[in-house]
Amino acid sequence: MCGIFGYLSQNRHDLSSTQSVLKAMGDAIYHRGPDEDGYYLNGPIALGMRRLAIIDLSTGQQPITNEDKTLWIVFNGEIYNYRDLYEKLIKLGHTFTSKSDTECIVHLYEEYQEKCLDYLEGMFTFAIWNSQKQELFIARDRLGEKPLHYGTFGDTFIFGSEIKSILKHPAVTVNPNQSAISQYLSLEYVPSPDSLFSGIQKLLPGHYLTLKLGNSITIKPYWHPKTQINQNITKDEASSIFRNLLQESIEKCLISEVPLGVFLSGGLDSSAIALFASRLINQKPLNSFSIGFEDKSFDESIHAKAMADKLGLNHHNYIFKANIARECFNDLWKVLDEPIGDASIIPSFFLAKMARQSVTVALAGEGGDELFGGYPTYMAHNYAKSLSRIPKFIRHNFLEKFVLALPVSHKNLSLDYKAKRFFKHLDSPYLTRHLRWMGSFNLSEQNQLLKTANLSKVTNELELLNSGTLPKTLFPTLNGLDLELDKVMLLDLASYLPDDLLVKSDRASMANSLELRLPFLNHKIVEFALSLPTHLKIREQTTKYLFREAFKDLLPQDILNRPKKGFGIPVAKWINEDLKDLTIRFFDPKFIAQQEIFNNEYIANMLYLHQEHKVDLRKELWTLLMFQTWYDKFFN
Repeated sequence: MCGIFGYLSQNRHDLSSTQSVLKAMGDAIYHRGPDEDGYYLNGPIALGMRRLAIIDLSTGQQPITNEDKTLWIVFNGEIYNYRDLYEKLIKLGHTFTSKSDTECIVHLYEEYQEKCLDYLEGMFTFAIWNSQKQELFIARDRLGEKPLHYGTFGDTFIFGSEIKSILKHPAVTVNPNQSAISQYLSLEYVPSPDSLFSGIQKLLPGHYLTLKLGNSITIKPYWHPKTQINQNITKDEASSIFRNLLQESIEKCLISEVPLGVFLSGGLDSSAIALFASRLINQKPLNSFSIGFEDKSFDESIHAKAMADKLGLNHHNYIFKANIARECFNDLWKVLDEPIGDASIIPSFFLAKMARQSVTVALAGEGGDELFGGYPTYMAHNYAKSLSRIPKFIRHNFLEKFVLALPVSHKNLSLDYKAKRFFKHLDSPYLTRHLRWMGSFNLSEQNQLLKTANLSKVTNELELLNSGTLPKTLFPTLNGLDLELDKVMLLDLASYLPDDLLVKSDRASMANSLELRLPFLNHKIVEFALSLPTHLKIREQTTKYLFREAFKDLLPQDILNRPKKGFGIPVAKWINEDLKDLTIRFFDPKFIAQQEIFNNEYIANMLYLHQEHKVDLRKELWTLLMFQTWYDKFFN
């Protein structure tokens, strides 16, 4: 696991004297690879990396080359099937100098060029310089577990695992991307391929980039998931396939030469991972890690402890308090390059920090909800469909008025908060409704919040998602029982997962030099999940129906039957109390006036309504707070 970076002179300038620039780019992401660094400069190309040693500790140094030194690679990630590839490539006549997964990729590329990506199973971004073709080849894994940013400034193409690395290059100018501000305010993240920095983009998941000297950038998708719905599969057949695929994926994720553990929330996904990992791992007992909260409406640690005891794990539970949140907030912003409105990034950072004291690798459950229908929001769409049969007059004049009269509570996802948000966007088209339920500021609110909204051509939140984020390969014509729900889950898989959840997990873990592995995102599991009819994911009032059925004989009933809670923090309360000084600082009228982005009166009214318990605006205020912190760091 590493951080990679580099640059290419389109005018063929000799870069051999620019190692100090390359080193500065590496120093900026030292946290991604504190074990060692490596550089390659030759003519117009400069490649660099920071390494967190996981596999082949003694001889896996990068950059790595092929036999005749015509190909050079820097690589970030893990290739779980590298041992099989190693044997295959030796039989094809390739000579290895190490036993690392990195060297497998360079020989695989030598053999198959861009088709090498079809053979890789894992999480990755890598860059290969082909000196014979004078061409740079960059690729990102299918689901977007590992990040890759890039931009062209003058005649120089620059790339890096994190934006801060790119910013260290003297050719780069720093300006906010105005169009991305609206995307962030609406979605709570900036969807790929955009970023909040003008001129810097993200390589889309499942895509590769080629840049030949003198030519323009070419970007193409390489993964076209099979999404034909299998209407004839039975519950028992699907359960057996799912268990086998998940066990196989977890077994591959356990390959490591350093200590390894699991994040355990006590929910369905993490419990299933812990179950299989505890059976398969050679390191006994397996370490597990969870977080508890003083506010019991947020706390799930008792369930994680019960599951750990049942499996005989060496369990570590940490209590997350407001003073710890403050410390983590400050530390996290030492490494964050873009704001993310998902407040769970703070406890995720803390959990990674604590886990790193015991292990270097941890397994986690991201992806299970998007693939198998785990979010309560999916059920809410079913409720919305049922309510649409009730005349609008009754819905708005009786039901909605009753809900709006409920007293405001700042507890975790309280009934009043969920009900009010549900009715607020009930009549929106289903995909727009989904984005509004999940996000912060809808378009009409942005027109009041922003001084120059520039939203005249945007008619709904779906248009804020760049078309590249939703490749047509992820939006085929589906023949499921519920086309709307299928598309909602695909929407989350294509955007919310890679641009919110995976950004959160990558930054929080790598900020602490911890490698996070996500077994549910094995592409075989993803394609299997996409082939399932909706009724095997959500049935009546049950989310994750197949998942629960598949593990009904393996996991305790209280784990199987628990509703999803999520990994939240008491943001609503902390904005009013423990973190109030941050809102005072970043929502100060002078600060806002200096930015010339927001209307101060609108923000002041939001604060008043939230502080007086008139309206719960936790999501909106936290989204703004993270943006203001970002702006202060880079532009103030």
